Amino acid sequence: MTDIPPPVLEATPFRWVVGMVVLVALAMMLLRAAVSQGIVGQTLMSAAAVAALALAWTMLRARGQSLHWQQAGLCDGNGRVIAAREQIIAVDRGALALKPSNGFTLRLRDPQPRQWSPGLWWRFGRRVGVGGLASPGVAKALADRIALDTAQAG
Repeated sequence: MTDIPPPVLEATPFRWVVGMVVLVALAMMLLRAAVSQGIVGQTLMSAAAVAALALAWTMLRARGQSLHWQQAGLCDGNGRVIAAREQIIAVDRGALALKPSNGFTLRLRDPQPRQWSPGLWWRFGRRVGVGGLASPGVAKALADRIALDTAQAG
C-alpha cells in the first residue's frame, strides 16, 4: 500500500439536495396526476408516489454516510465491510460498465447478500456499485486507489 491516505467518499450536499427535491417533486406530480385518473390509475400512481417518498425517506436516513478504503476492504462509516479486500477481482470504470452515475463497480469473487445505501453504493450478487451522489473526482480517486492496492496484492 502507498503512504498517501485513500480518499473518503460521501454524497455531496448539492447532489443530495437535488436528489431529495427530485424524489419529492416526483411524488407530488404523481399524486396530482392520480386525481384525474380512474381507480386503477389512481392506485398505481399513488403506489408509485409512496415508493418515491419511501426512497426519499431512505435517502434522508442515509445522509452523512461515507465509504472508506481500509485494510479489511471497502467499509462504510460504521465499520461495516461492504466489499472485503480479498474478494475484489476488478474495478470497472468504463462507459459501458453497469455502474452508478459518476462511479465505479467492484467485481467480487463470491456472491454477497443484497444491500444498498441510496445515492452512495449498492451490492447485488458479485457486484458492488459505488457512486451516484458522490463527487466524480473523489470516486475516480477511490477507484484508482482500490485498483492499485488490489493489483499489488494479486
